[in-house]
Amino acid sequence: MFTKPILDTPLTSEIADRLFSNITASGALDSSFPATMRALLRKRLPQDESVKLTCKRLNFSVNEISSVAVNQSMARFVPPEISYTVPSEHHVMIVYTASQEAGEKMLEIVRANAGAGKRYMKEYALQEDLRAFYARKLNALFYTDKNQNTVIFADKLELKHFHVLQMMLPKYLPELFVNNPLSEKETALLKSLGNKSAVEYETLITEFAKEFDIRSEIIRTKLSGFETAFERIRLDEIKTEIKTYQKNYDTFLTEMQSLNLKIQESRYLLAGLECAVSEHSGDSELMEYFMCNKNLSIISVQGTAIEFVVHGYADVYDVEAFEKYVENHRGFMYSNLSASVTKPQMEKLYKAIFSENRYKLRLCAAYTADIRTGLKAISCYDFPPESKDYLPNPHIQTHGCIGNYATRFQEYMKKQDYVGAIDQAVVSARNLNFYDSTVISTLAKTLSSSQVKCIEKADKTCITPLEAIKELEELWQDQ
Repeated sequence: MFTKPILDTPLTSEIADRLFSNITASGALDSSFPATMRALLRKRLPQDESVKLTCKRLNFSVNEISSVAVNQSMARFVPPEISYTVPSEHHVMIVYTASQEAGEKMLEIVRANAGAGKRYMKEYALQEDLRAFYARKLNALFYTDKNQNTVIFADKLELKHFHVLQMMLPKYLPELFVNNPLSEKETALLKSLGNKSAVEYETLITEFAKEFDIRSEIIRTKLSGFETAFERIRLDEIKTEIKTYQKNYDTFLTEMQSLNLKIQESRYLLAGLECAVSEHSGDSELMEYFMCNKNLSIISVQGTAIEFVVHGYADVYDVEAFEKYVENHRGFMYSNLSASVTKPQMEKLYKAIFSENRYKLRLCAAYTADIRTGLKAISCYDFPPESKDYLPNPHIQTHGCIGNYATRFQEYMKKQDYVGAIDQAVVSARNLNFYDSTVISTLAKTLSSSQVKCIEKADKTCITPLEAIKELEELWQDQ
């Protein structure tokens, strides 16, 4: 085992590094190991695969190793590379210590915890034949996984040990040699690593380098396929273009099929609508509804929209809500009264209308019903003469809100029930929400000061709210 360092070889020169960029070393003691790998693997290693030698020196003392738990020790010993290797990458890793005592302790821990059936490095098998072969030269453990990676743990690595470890390179990477055994010259190279002199090794390495022109090999390797690079690039582009064209074709075909289906559906719908139009040449149900309902006044019709006014009584309300608030003179039902009306007077009027049924309150509201856009309330409306004896519903006239009636209108329209849709406006116009303080306070103000004869008596005659209050006062005095 020679101790002379091999610093320069034709196979580890700068130009050789470019040729053998897939056979590298890190932390090696000299240039011999990468040179040996390149001499033996240049014809065996595929161009798309790589081999790397990694040497890792541990500077822990035996006390430092003994004082920590096994899991901490193994984390220090096991190279992290083994956890993320891939099939195209081959590794030879040598882990050694600075002192022999620390190395012996490391080997003791590794042997007890690493390898198949153990806690660590489960995919690696201990190579007892290699340990026995090197037993007289150095103390080391050899682990190999699936013939592509080898980890060597050594108690101390001297230069002579580094040289002699190369002799078993085929055993570290067996899959690369299984179908391509060593030649006599390659065998002689490996055996020369065990000589006391480095002369034979250096001679053989030089001869291996002379077997091929490194410069020519670099040119041949690097420019291989360069002249057809454009064609290969264009080939890939054409493949991509074909995929794009096919995708666009499939998309357009799907769209055309969808459009054809929509055309057929539209034709069926057109035929149905034409029949519906021809069948409604006379008075329609909606026409009859407006003609029979004297409380509806059509103002105008434009396209799909009808502007109309609804007349009716304030008879859609929550009785419990009314009774809850009517006697609370501090509440919103009395907050905006006219100065000419007292709260007790107003309470009597409220009860006469909403609980005693002595009077009826006439209300009116204006709407736009559009087949396309839905039902909308018209606020601040200038009502026609036929509405002169009706009080505008404050919910509609002042606040322009119809609540859930708009949704119900749309539901009827979807079913083409136009009568049911318009009827939602009729119900909305008659509705008073006594839970809505804003609306009811507006009603109180309007009702207590209105000059409109919106109060209907039992004999169908109409009087103003103030006249109704006076009548109630007289009736109360008579009793």
